[in-house]
Amino acid sequence: MPKPPARRIFRRKLLEWYDRNGRSLPWRDTSDPYHILVSEIMLQQTQVDRVLPKYHEWLEKFPSFEALAAAPEDDVTGAWYPLGYNIRPRRLQAIAREAVASYGGKLPADESTLLSFKGIGAYTAGAIRSFAFRERAAILDTNVARVLFRVFMGRGERRAHATKKNLWAISDALVPRRRAFDFNQGLMDFGAMLCTARKPKCLICPMASICAAYPHNPEHERNGAFLVARRLHGTHLAGYWEFPGGKVHQGESHEAALRREIKEELNTTIGSLEKIFEASHAYPERTVELHFFRATLDGNPEPALGQELRWISRDDFAALAFPPIDTELIQKLVAETHEV
Repeated sequence: MPKPPARRIFRRKLLEWYDRNGRSLPWRDTSDPYHILVSEIMLQQTQVDRVLPKYHEWLEKFPSFEALAAAPEDDVTGAWYPLGYNIRPRRLQAIAREAVASYGGKLPADESTLLSFKGIGAYTAGAIRSFAFRERAAILDTNVARVLFRVFMGRGERRAHATKKNLWAISDALVPRRRAFDFNQGLMDFGAMLCTARKPKCLICPMASICAAYPHNPEHERNGAFLVARRLHGTHLAGYWEFPGGKVHQGESHEAALRREIKEELNTTIGSLEKIFEASHAYPERTVELHFFRATLDGNPEPALGQELRWISRDDFAALAFPPIDTELIQKLVAETHEV
């Protein structure tokens, strides 16, 4: 179970990402439990872009539980085409008929009653409670499970029963008291857009610095990878990426300065060290000389100041912002076809 500081970091990062990148979807603009249920059933095993036109068509044809409950079954399955998995419209109609017969054409808000409906499982019940009734409720669909497993577990059998039980507990612990709706929507978007099943976008992921799976991703362990650090807020060029290192103290050699800086900044030591490049950069008030080295590290880097670290390949440089002072080296690295 993630500790409270890790939960706070995850919540903050996710909500910040969702505020900037969250998708605009019609079922996010309503609190009608029927509309939410329709969207959730449609989204099972079907991509959002295929659901969007059918969602609007469905609600025009069956605008309420009462309308759906009274409709002929052939009309219901016909209106579902071409989404497939035709057990879903029949299941949706069965829920509508039970809602009309037992609950006055409405869905109840409490979890145990929702779970008593045939066709409403733990995820759908959580989604209805969170999105329709704005309650603090956990969700765990395929996308959410993948995100939570990677960030907080990293290794193991994700589909094992014990793992799924643990992921439900993690999801429940993470849901904030405020903005639970946004948090759960953000979780689903994060899994669908960034932490995808294939080729996750680890390079631009805000969770990379806290993700348990990130260090074990083979894409970040290959020989010739480059370690880069993100400059902290409140510093010069905050938010830009840079190569670890620092200033030479009086009387130090460049090699000794780099070994000291790596020890102080990353709490590890340098193994092999080889000078590969020199450059200079003119500022209005001074000119800075740079000496770049290729180095191996004896242990895993641990940022002493909390700065974000990433291992990247030569192809990844274009996706990150570096200070102009590093441009000449990066151009050299990208242009070469062999390891420098």
